[in-house]
Amino acid sequence: MSSIKQVQDLEKQLSQARTTIDQMRTMLQDGGANELDGTMANIPALHLPETSSKDRYPGPPVAEAFDEARRNIRNLGRGIFKPPPPYRQLGPQPAYPHLAHSLPPKHVADRLLSHYHGSVHVYAPLLHWPTFIQEYDALYRAGTFQFSTHIWVALFFAVLACGTLMDPQPNGAAQKGEGADYLDLCLRSINTWSDELTIDYARAALLASIYFIEVNLRSAGWVWLGAAVRISQDIGLHTDKGPYPPLEAEMRKRVWWSVYNWDRIVSLEIGRPLQIDDDDCDVGEPTPVDDDYVRSTGIVMPPPNQPVSNGLAAVIVVVRITAQMKKTLKSRTIAAATLATYDEHFRSIMASYPEPFPIHSQAYLDPRLLTAACSLQTVRFFLYRHNLSSACRRIDRRDALERCVSVARDTAQYVQRSMQPASGTSAPGYYSPTHMASWAARCRTMSPAFFCTHLWRCTLVLCLRMEYAAALTLVQASAAVGDLRKNNISCGRYLAFFLDHLIGRLRAGATKQALETDEEMLAYVSGDMQGSADEAWAWTGSQTGTSLDQENANGYSPDRATPVSTEQQPSEQLTEREMQEWGGWEHIQRTLEQLLQNQAGPPPLPPTAQMSSFAQQPPPYPPPPQQHEHRSLAPHPHPGHQSVSPAPSNNGSSRISIKDIM
Repeated sequence: MSSIKQVQDLEKQLSQARTTIDQMRTMLQDGGANELDGTMANIPALHLPETSSKDRYPGPPVAEAFDEARRNIRNLGRGIFKPPPPYRQLGPQPAYPHLAHSLPPKHVADRLLSHYHGSVHVYAPLLHWPTFIQEYDALYRAGTFQFSTHIWVALFFAVLACGTLMDPQPNGAAQKGEGADYLDLCLRSINTWSDELTIDYARAALLASIYFIEVNLRSAGWVWLGAAVRISQDIGLHTDKGPYPPLEAEMRKRVWWSVYNWDRIVSLEIGRPLQIDDDDCDVGEPTPVDDDYVRSTGIVMPPPNQPVSNGLAAVIVVVRITAQMKKTLKSRTIAAATLATYDEHFRSIMASYPEPFPIHSQAYLDPRLLTAACSLQTVRFFLYRHNLSSACRRIDRRDALERCVSVARDTAQYVQRSMQPASGTSAPGYYSPTHMASWAARCRTMSPAFFCTHLWRCTLVLCLRMEYAAALTLVQASAAVGDLRKNNISCGRYLAFFLDHLIGRLRAGATKQALETDEEMLAYVSGDMQGSADEAWAWTGSQTGTSLDQENANGYSPDRATPVSTEQQPSEQLTEREMQEWGGWEHIQRTLEQLLQNQAGPPPLPPTAQMSSFAQQPPPYPPPPQQHEHRSLAPHPHPGHQSVSPAPSNNGSSRISIKDIM
C-alpha cells in the first residue's frame, strides 16, 4: 500500500509541476514579466509562428454526375446563400452612367500613373500593370467612359488620386486639391448598394485607405481599410481554394497580401486592433516576379539575378508576426527571454532576405525599396520601445533605449546605401550635388507617411544618444520628402522642439547618462507611444479631454493664465502658421551639423591664429530659429555627409540663416 501511495503522491506532484509550467509558458507567450527573468531561464519562451504556410488537407472527393444537383442547389439557394467565391456567378457590372464626364488630360493622367507605378505599386502591387495599361489605353482611344464599368472608373480615379501624392513637383497636384477631387470621383463611383462585389472593389477601397492615411486623415483611412478587408473576405481573397486561371490566381494573392500588409502597418502606426485574424487566412505567398512575367498562360520565371521589382515578399515575412507581437505589447514589461526569442526570429528573417535587403549587404539599394528594406526595422522598433515606459525598471528602460538606437543605426545604414551610385563604385561624381539631387527626388516620390514617422522615431533616439552623424543621415531623407507628406512637416516641427530642449540640457552640462534618465526627455523621445492607449504613460494624472474642452469653452486654457479664443484651441491638424514657423528641415540639418562639429571639437589652429580667432569662435550650440528671418537655401555639408536641400515649401516665416548659427 505504501508503494501505491508513493506513486500517487508522485503523480500528483508531476501534475502540479505540469500545471505550473503551463502557467509560466502562458505568461511568457503573453509577453512575460521581468520578475521571472532570473528564475525561468530554462522555461520555453515565446514560440513565434512559422513563416511557412499552414498544413493543407485534401478536399472532398469529386462528385460524379452531379451537375443537375449543382444546378438545383444554385437555383433554389438564391435569396438564401451564395455559392463559394470560385463557383459564384456574378451578374453584369453596371456601366458608368455619367458619360458626359470628361476624361482628365492624357498628359496629366500619364504623369500620375507614372508616379503611382514608381511608388504605391512598389510596396502594394495590387494591379496587373500590363492589363491595367491596356484598359487605360482603350479608354483614351474611345475618349469616353461609355465602355467602362462603374467600379473600374472608381479604380481609375483612385489610382490618379494616389499618383498625386507622389508628385515630386513643389506645390504640385496634391497641394492644389487635385488628388482630393480624384478621390471624391472615386468614392462617388463606388456603388455601395452592390451585392456583386469584384476584386476591383477591394482595390479601390484599399487605395482610398492609402490616400487618406497619406494625407494624415487616419480615421477615414481606418474606415476604408475595414471596407477593403471585408470586401476581400467576401470575394474569398483570404483563401486560394478553388480553380482559378493562373493570372487571376496570382493577382488574387497580390491583392490579398497588399490588404493584409496594410492592415498590419496601419494597426501598428495608429494603434488600432488588427482587422484580419491569421487563423482565417489560407493563402500562399505571391510569386516574386515582375508583372510582365505574370501572363494568362502562367508565370514565366525571369532570368537569374534579376533585380527585385517590388518589396511585397520582403514585407510579408515581417508583418506575419504582427498579431503575436500585438499580444506581447499588452504586457506591462516584455521579458528578456521573450525579447531574445524575437531577436532569434528577426535574425532568421534577415538571413532569408535576398539581395539587396540584408543589412550587411554592400549592394546598392534603390531608394524605392527603402520602405520594404526597413519593414523589419519598423517592427523591431515597435517591439523594443515598449520597455521605455516609466512602468518598467530602470535597467529595462536603458536596454530598450539601446535596442531602439540599434534599429536607428540599421535604418541609417539602409539610407546610406541608397545614396550610393547604382554601379556600387565611388566614382568622382559620388555625393556630387547632381547625384544627391537625383537621390532626393527618388526618396521624395517613394516615401509613404508611415516611413516618415519611422525616420522621425529613429532620429529622436539617435539625438538623445548624441549620435548626430547617423541622425543627420536620416534627416537628409526626411528633408528630401519635405512637405510632400503632411505628417513629415509635423515630424520636423516635433524634432525642432526636441533639439531645442536637448541643446538646453547640454548647455546646462547634461551628460549622456543624465539624458537617459531624464523623464521629460524620455517622454519626448518616446514620440507616438504617447498616442497609444496601451503604452502611453505621460497622461497619468492629467485632466481628461472632456475637462479640457469645458475649460476651453469657458475661454481659459488649463496651461495658460490668459483667455484662449476658439481659433487657438488645439486640433489634430496643424494650422498654416504652425506648419511655417518651426524653421524647416534646413534648420534641423544645420543644428545637427553644428552639434556634430562641436562633439568632434574644432580643428587645430596655427599658434599665431589661436588668439585672434578665440573671440570669433561660434557658440557651442546653435540657437533656436528666429521668426521673420531669411533662411539660406544653400546646403552646408559636414565632413562625411552631403546635405540635401529640402524641397521648396511655403514656409515663408521663421527663417534662420547660417550666419545666425555660425
